Amino acid sequence: MVLRFSPPPDFKTCDTKRFVPREEHITRIHKRSVLILMTEGVLRFAENGKEIELTRGEYYIQRQGLLQEGLPLDRPPVYFFIEFDGSFSEGSDGLSLRGRFDTQRIQTLTERFEKAFTRHTADPYTLNSYMLRILSELLSNSSESDENSNLAELVKNYINANYSSKISLDDIAKKFSYTPDYIGTVFKRTFGITPHRYLSEVRMEQARWLLENTRMSAEQISASIGYEDFSSFYRCFKKTFGSSPRSLCRKNKS
Repeated sequence: MVLRFSPPPDFKTCDTKRFVPREEHITRIHKRSVLILMTEGVLRFAENGKEIELTRGEYYIQRQGLLQEGLPLDRPPVYFFIEFDGSFSEGSDGLSLRGRFDTQRIQTLTERFEKAFTRHTADPYTLNSYMLRILSELLSNSSESDENSNLAELVKNYINANYSSKISLDDIAKKFSYTPDYIGTVFKRTFGITPHRYLSEVRMEQARWLLENTRMSAEQISASIGYEDFSSFYRCFKKTFGSSPRSLCRKNKS
């Protein structure tokens, strides 16, 4: 689903929203669409029952007519929002409903935008132009986001294919010719977890399957999924599933 630029979105209002402690997103079905540009904290809400979580540098478009329900917040968020009327469609010819943005670059635009709107120093055409410029900035940044998503997918596939080997973030970074920090950042932005955490999850799921479906010992399974140290495997397994690998192994062999 994307926001279409033809016909162009029609600006209605904008403002900066600052939450106070224990305040939640309003629960409503809004007659307008809302673009949220996160600048601080964490915003959480449910949209037609699906939980959404946004952090600094992320944008999200709430489409009109959907149920928005507030959820408890740990870190009060701050965001700039724009209410507008717009058209949406399936496909890729438009702006994705969610993505990331350059906070410094967008903030310069939103400050000017908000100042012109609140001081009534701009006509409707100029205000709409501000909104379209922000949307265009988000759209131009999406191509870089697509590249990052492709990279994250490649890293994910590499982990899936090589989890049984001894691999590290440094190994992955060398494989794809990026720094470890960049790989880690791109992967977490795309999938919500670090490459190391994903690798552990893949290994643990495979370990559980082997324990439930083969007669391999816990030590054999540990080695087969890339662990050189059985104690590390043991701790990770117990933390993940709440029981030791040997207890699960005995249960399935009894």
